Amino acid sequence: ITMTQSVPSGVTGSRNRYYNPVSKIQSLIHNLDAELVQLCKQCSVPKPLGGSNTGKNTNGGSTFAHNYAYGSGPLGVGVTSSLDTSGFRPESINSMLSRARFTCSTTRTTPTSPLAPEAHKRQMRNVYRTRVIDAYRNRRIFTVYGNYHTVRRALMRRGWLEKLPAARFSKLQNMSEDTLLEHARRGNDYEAVVISKMINHFPAFFIWQSKGQRDLCAEVRPFRNRVRRSQFLDFSTKVGLVGCAEQERWYREDGVCGMSYPRFYRLGGNSLEERMAFIEDYQQTQARSLLRYVKEHQPTELISESGTVSSTTLDFALGKVKKMVRYAEHHSLDDARIKPATPAEIVENQTFMMQSTEVLKSNAKFKMGEKVMTEYARLAKLYLDQIESLRPDYRWDGSRNLWILKPGYQSRGIGIVIRSSLDDILQWTSNNQNKKYIVQKYIERPLLVHRTKFDIRQYMLITISDTTVNIWMYRDCYLRFSSQEFTMDDLREAIHLTNNSVQKRYKNKTNRDSRLPKHNMWSLEQFKAHLTQKGAPEGTWSKIYNGFKQNLVAVVMASLDETELVQNAFELYGCDFMLDEHYNPILIEINSTPDLSPSTEITARICPQVLKDCIRVVVDLPKNPVAGTGLFERVFEVNYSINKGPDGKPLELNGKQMTLFENQPKTRTHPRSRLLRKILNNVKTTTSSKLEKAKEAPVRTVKTVTGKVPKKKKAQTTEVASLGSTSTHASSQNVGQKVILNSTTRENLALQYTAPK
Repeated sequence: ITMTQSVPSGVTGSRNRYYNPVSKIQSLIHNLDAELVQLCKQCSVPKPLGGSNTGKNTNGGSTFAHNYAYGSGPLGVGVTSSLDTSGFRPESINSMLSRARFTCSTTRTTPTSPLAPEAHKRQMRNVYRTRVIDAYRNRRIFTVYGNYHTVRRALMRRGWLEKLPAARFSKLQNMSEDTLLEHARRGNDYEAVVISKMINHFPAFFIWQSKGQRDLCAEVRPFRNRVRRSQFLDFSTKVGLVGCAEQERWYREDGVCGMSYPRFYRLGGNSLEERMAFIEDYQQTQARSLLRYVKEHQPTELISESGTVSSTTLDFALGKVKKMVRYAEHHSLDDARIKPATPAEIVENQTFMMQSTEVLKSNAKFKMGEKVMTEYARLAKLYLDQIESLRPDYRWDGSRNLWILKPGYQSRGIGIVIRSSLDDILQWTSNNQNKKYIVQKYIERPLLVHRTKFDIRQYMLITISDTTVNIWMYRDCYLRFSSQEFTMDDLREAIHLTNNSVQKRYKNKTNRDSRLPKHNMWSLEQFKAHLTQKGAPEGTWSKIYNGFKQNLVAVVMASLDETELVQNAFELYGCDFMLDEHYNPILIEINSTPDLSPSTEITARICPQVLKDCIRVVVDLPKNPVAGTGLFERVFEVNYSINKGPDGKPLELNGKQMTLFENQPKTRTHPRSRLLRKILNNVKTTTSSKLEKAKEAPVRTVKTVTGKVPKKKKAQTTEVASLGSTSTHASSQNVGQKVILNSTTRENLALQYTAPK
């Protein structure tokens, strides 16, 4: 039987370009196979279907089982025209059905042999068991949770067998093995389920799972698509990325490792220190925003005779930025100390915040002359240039002082809001403590394409071997656009969030630039063509790509101390970047479970290819060092075996402490030191002698009272004896305690031993 048409006629005209009729064809073939099996049970067939006309097959059951197991049976998926060369006569489906019905009607009285189906099942079971044992010995059993069919197909092409999860083909998994064997054909669902039942007690050596699932089969060290790390440094969450940003300074190296990220603060916790740091940063940003506003406007536009804002507001902003410059240049350590604000400073801060807000939001005017405002504009430009040269991330700030608030452990744009008021930010985070909000400085001056905001989705792969951690970057990426034109006057998510999960809920603006794609995505080639058209400097994309590398290497290095280095672990990440006006990449966030669905023609091309190349790196490369890795490029390698011995075990330090000198060698001291030591020794001698006399005094008193004594003297003697015993008890308790002398006594002793004789 030959299958010459893979797509039914008329399908391509009525379906879109992504329609794949393979599943429909397989379902049709499966139904026809099941009907043929039922017909074969009801009638007596003298020879296997499709047998040769000239030769007789004496082992029909074995050949029948072999053909069904390896795809050579009637209507199997693996049937090709090569059956003609092995003696099988090609027949159409209708002719086979008619011949089977005719045979059934003519031989209805002939009893059927009950051993033929059982022999067929036994033969099929033996064939499948042989494949299962071979897969176990070669570590080729895998489990994939979710609809990652590209991963399944890639592994099956390499001879792997799938151990099905409980939720996949759940109805078929409830059937008995005999029932499954009756309908099993090569490549159909029944065969997959019966093989999975046979390997159910074997561990999986490749596991593709979700982040929240428990790690199974850890004893065999399977290829697992999860790299575990502590919550504080898990960069796939907003909170963990803040922790990595704090640690990356220890690994920073020019041209190799360094993060470029907006300022973060964890306001969802109970850290008062971080909350105060954010308030201070907000006030500093307000000062820079006011100076930038003055710098970007003409002096005549900012002043008025009836202005309501005094020049002290600009003086305060200049002083604030000047102090920031001193702190950035480490001119004074006193600037780094956290000093509580005085009441006067609090009033001054509040006055500045109120008047600067009126200028930035309500366009209030200053009450001063044009020459004075021109001088203020010159100083504003001078101080801004100084601080931006020391802190390049301040160049991304505009004059609105906007901050974006994100839930610490959510993705896909859920719960994200943008605020500019300090009170609104603090109130929002306090009312949503359970979501662990982080506040991040909003990038007010991003690079735009046709007046529209975009970000870049870049893929990163981390693999862990027995000695190294490898960081891989994908040489292809794509852009995601907003459906609306960029503006700072409207803070809706449709304008400022470029996530595909957010933008798919909105329609594109009608007056948007026609050069932008309707599905809001660009390929890398389209972006490179745009850079060339805009006259970007040569090598701009290489600069951007190298910036991607440095950011991701820095993040991984910062999290390495809290990462579980498990052999054969790997993970694929979706990293989101933005670009500033000078084509410098800015890391926004990293997703541990990126969306790999073919939502547009761009993702339909790149996402399956990413998964295929991921399997090449993870599965093929360890067995063959020269195997191809597709578009994945190894950008960094960390050798963590330096803490292991030759046998692979951690190094230990054994031994005992050494004493270099039994007696410390005498060193020549300064005359003043010798004099001070002599004074202290005399002080110790004097105090110790006094204590000894105090101990001996009551003993002598007791010995002298032996004869007759008058009553008064006797009473006095008794008191002295009692006092002596008390002092003896106290001195016994104070043995070894340090004697502290007051300042007057020490001064008198120093004068006594240093005065000339």
